[in-house]
Amino acid sequence: MTRIWIINQHANTPTMPGHTRQYEIANGLSKKGWNIELFASDYNISKRKFFFLKKNQISISQKIKNITWHWLYAYPYKRNNWKRYLNIFSFSFHLFWRFFFKVIKDKFTKEIPDIILASSPQLPAAFIGLIFAKFLKKPFVVEIRDLWPQVLIEQGGKSENNLLIRLLLLMEKIIYQNASCVIVLAKGSSAFVAKRGAKNIVWLPNGPDLKIFSQKNYPEEPKKFSFEYPFKIFYTGAHGDANALNVIVDAARLLINLPIKIIFVGDGPEKQKLIEYSNGLKNISFQDSVPKKDIPNLLKDAHAIILTLKGVKLFSYGVSPNKLYDAYAIGRPVITNVPGDINDEVNDNRLGFTAESDNPQDLFEAIKKLFFTNRSERILMSNRARKLAETIYSREKIIYKYNCLLNELIN
Repeated sequence: MTRIWIINQHANTPTMPGHTRQYEIANGLSKKGWNIELFASDYNISKRKFFFLKKNQISISQKIKNITWHWLYAYPYKRNNWKRYLNIFSFSFHLFWRFFFKVIKDKFTKEIPDIILASSPQLPAAFIGLIFAKFLKKPFVVEIRDLWPQVLIEQGGKSENNLLIRLLLLMEKIIYQNASCVIVLAKGSSAFVAKRGAKNIVWLPNGPDLKIFSQKNYPEEPKKFSFEYPFKIFYTGAHGDANALNVIVDAARLLINLPIKIIFVGDGPEKQKLIEYSNGLKNISFQDSVPKKDIPNLLKDAHAIILTLKGVKLFSYGVSPNKLYDAYAIGRPVITNVPGDINDEVNDNRLGFTAESDNPQDLFEAIKKLFFTNRSERILMSNRARKLAETIYSREKIIYKYNCLLNELIN
């Protein structure tokens, strides 16, 4: 049986909030005969808590859907300050020693992996994966979810001369130059990683499991929307600085005379600030994050899905947002303010309306346009979105391509 080790610090199962890409790919690959061990942190960044580790435990292993899942301790943090970096490096340190002792044991039992795959943005953990792949003389694959450390420079305002950034840039260069394959989730990232030394580059985007995210009938509507029965727009996902949810709140201030309600679902370091910032606005509500498996049922009442990001150049070509493809899959019009690849896709396929980033007035106009679009056209938007999910973003298609790629690298 072919063996693979998969590394992603923030991997989750469907019973947890957050992305489930590694779970779904691992589960799909296991059905194709792969023996999979997955290494993740037990500290969940959506809930900011440990799920399985008890006090004084540093790791626990479980069998989940034929995947041997190793939950490792990493230093906890609440806000994106210096403790976040301690969280990242503590996980990488823990991963190194976990791999070290596993390799010693597995050498004797002849159970060493045939290939190692690491998913970013945590470059130190990916670097550990590369070290052990080189030691074992096995192929190494890196999957680029977010372009670190570029996002820290552009969004976070870090200097390239910062000691930590210089260290991450060095890791990035070594990883790209030595990886057997670099998988990018955002097609626009291909040119970026190529300039930094990546050679074999493959685009395998994010996307939903269409069996779980089945198309939902567009919700029934009253003859005329009212404040009692409003037009509902959902945002699901992280409440962080990069998500620029304050722009949605500012747009909502301009919408107070229209029967539109915006529902934020999720958690993150900026959530409490957003709640305070939106104080007094009756057209906004906040809900706790929910497990990934519950998202389709949650969104069945949505008339539209909204996605915002900060006006950062990197986001125009380097993001592959799960929440957008979830909206496609269940069949809902979308409102986005991510200029570049995301807005272009929405406009080119007539899936909704778009706005400039960091521009509440423009976002207000986009929301208003969709609100005043007749129901039949919104249903056509929904159907076109579902079609795009089926033809491009289906998780089943991604797993098939992943399986072919990994077998090719091994053989």
